[in-house]
Amino acid sequence: MQPAQFYPSFAKPWSMQLIDDVIYTTTSQGCNGVKSGVYAMNLADPNHPVSYFQSSSAGAGIWGRAGAAATSDGALLVETGDGPYDANGGKLSDTIIKLSLKDLKLVDYYTPANRAWITRKDLDMGNMSPVVFKFKNWELAAASGKEGVIFLVDVKSPGGPDHRTPLFRSPLYANEDVDFAGHGFWGALSTWEDPSGARWLYGPAWGPLASTAPKFPIQYGEAPDGSVMAFKVEVKEGKPVLTPAWMSRNMSYPEPLVIANGMVFALSSGENVKQVDSGGRLLTSKERIDTPAGNATLYVLDAATGKELFSSGATMPGFSHFSAPVVSGGRVYVVTYDNMVYAYGLGAS
Repeated sequence: MQPAQFYPSFAKPWSMQLIDDVIYTTTSQGCNGVKSGVYAMNLADPNHPVSYFQSSSAGAGIWGRAGAAATSDGALLVETGDGPYDANGGKLSDTIIKLSLKDLKLVDYYTPANRAWITRKDLDMGNMSPVVFKFKNWELAAASGKEGVIFLVDVKSPGGPDHRTPLFRSPLYANEDVDFAGHGFWGALSTWEDPSGARWLYGPAWGPLASTAPKFPIQYGEAPDGSVMAFKVEVKEGKPVLTPAWMSRNMSYPEPLVIANGMVFALSSGENVKQVDSGGRLLTSKERIDTPAGNATLYVLDAATGKELFSSGATMPGFSHFSAPVVSGGRVYVVTYDNMVYAYGLGAS
């Protein structure tokens, strides 16, 4: 596996989905003056009408790297970030929200029982995109956030009758020190069904494994900066659960994962994700750019064992910011912050 040519990049990553001639996208932080929420544009209508769902009157942005997730019953699922909370008033911060397609009306939602603490500690859930998949008799969504736990919900009724009860809530796997900037799960969760029919779930974890977390049967050393955490989805006492399977080598703040041909493609970003210094001062963008944590590194791992099959090493000197690898046409593409696109062939090295 060797790097191909280098090309300049002029676009930032942007998550959109095209479903039945309607484009969906999510926004956050009021970037460029646009309100946070979910947008839908109907391309089948010559007037291209736009529908909008405002996740909250303030805050509660949605910036999971994979955008919204579609369900088989004609809906979207998104995770929101910190902000005001008033379910009766339509203010649903730090919540998994289910919306109807096209007109983006609120259908259902799940809010964690400890939502107030999550919001108070700035442990947004809006930094993650959920993933939807079939398992046994369920259609499940897996979701997470900075807190460092993973939820499994039934997409038909994400939070049950009280909107506060998931099918499964994991133990704490990351962010034992409650770091709002550099620990927890970030970006998006990924899933894979192996040839035997077993269902897997993968999460890009930032920071070390929590000391109270269940042990992974396979672990490739300490991972103080981050890792890929792999779980099997299983049934226990009639409900789906996550069982730890393997944890990768140390990675510098991994990006969302791609699974193809029994392999996990993981990008260690090398980004400086710290937002404040030791004195609590907010760091400038330039300070973070000038002091990266390392360089971007592409890893290829065995999807069932986590064994390292390939590393790009120092091939990419720059770091990556809010990106992810893309697998297409027998190549793996990676974008770095210094405006470069790298292409790696999947053939023999």
